[in-house]
Amino acid sequence: MQSNLFSVYIHWPFCTIKCPYCDFNSYKKTNINDEEWLKGYLRSIDSWASLYGQNNNISSIFFGGGTPSIMDTEIIIKILERIWKHWNPSESCEISIEANPNSVCKNKLSSLKKFGVNRVSVGIQALNDKDLKLLGRDHSSFESFKAIETVQSLFSNFNLDFIYGRQFQSTKEWEKELSEILAIGAPHLSLYQLTLEEKTSFYKLWKRGHLKGMPDENLSSELYFLTGNLCSENNYINYETSNYSKENYFCQHNLSYWKYDDFLGIGPGAHGRLTINTQKHSSLEISNPDKWLESYLYKKNHLPNLKPLSEKTVFEERLIMNMRISENIPIIWFNKKKLDSKLNDLQKYNLLKKENNHLVLKDKGKLMLNHVSSELLDCI
Repeated sequence: MQSNLFSVYIHWPFCTIKCPYCDFNSYKKTNINDEEWLKGYLRSIDSWASLYGQNNNISSIFFGGGTPSIMDTEIIIKILERIWKHWNPSESCEISIEANPNSVCKNKLSSLKKFGVNRVSVGIQALNDKDLKLLGRDHSSFESFKAIETVQSLFSNFNLDFIYGRQFQSTKEWEKELSEILAIGAPHLSLYQLTLEEKTSFYKLWKRGHLKGMPDENLSSELYFLTGNLCSENNYINYETSNYSKENYFCQHNLSYWKYDDFLGIGPGAHGRLTINTQKHSSLEISNPDKWLESYLYKKNHLPNLKPLSEKTVFEERLIMNMRISENIPIIWFNKKKLDSKLNDLQKYNLLKKENNHLVLKDKGKLMLNHVSSELLDCI
């Protein structure tokens, strides 16, 4: 039994399309048996409650995917009701749902708001139709602005997702577009550089030499620093590598990941980190949606793969997560002799600095986060 705050992630694996850059566990599907899927989620929640205990309070819930905004409203409401049957919300519990512009429905969002949903994250990705088409999106810029208008009318807390470093995109083009984005005044922005993940259609095209116009390393760096500078000038705080927020609007759910708090993952392919009997465990649900559903509908007392994590793994994961939000890392975490041998180069190339017995990540280090993390992990 635990008595700490934790967060809950609900994964809805279905979309109306599969975007060519997306490596999430998502599938194009329209014929969905809502009754069976609701039953699967409710049984999963009940199973987890029996294992994790019911003395915990929930700090945040996040409906992600996939495109959870295409879920039937009744499914979302009943999932929330079942969660509250087992656990209590914290005083400032954040409840978010992801949406695509063409699935933003004022009536649905109004209903969800009455049942506690208080934050919406809209995947806009680009403000012009040319780039939306290049990204394989199935909405227009007109639909994007209509969706933003709808969300703004209902929620004071919302996020807009954008992708930059797109094909053939210049710094001037991104500066102009980002200025338009900032003028919208969203309390939170997620601004991601386009990355070519191995299992995506874009990656396969790139490997065959058919994906033209991708930025080189220098242009990627320019775009990154331009993004940070322009956001800063407009009073957005870069509190995590790709996330920018106005004061008091940090995404509490994502912070729970980066601070390495407990989180429960429910749904196909969802993973979690849970403290059970004082030991941190990892959990991983079955990825295939049909097999995941069958496991909860037809197997008694089914639970996903749950395994204890070693102290070394916990340390490594906490370090990497903390670095994403630029938490200052105590030097005493490391082997002094090993660290000293790495620090010269890391400081020489202006990636981090020593300050008050801590390691402090610098702007250039944020851009090369994977490299810095790897170097520091060698110093344990």
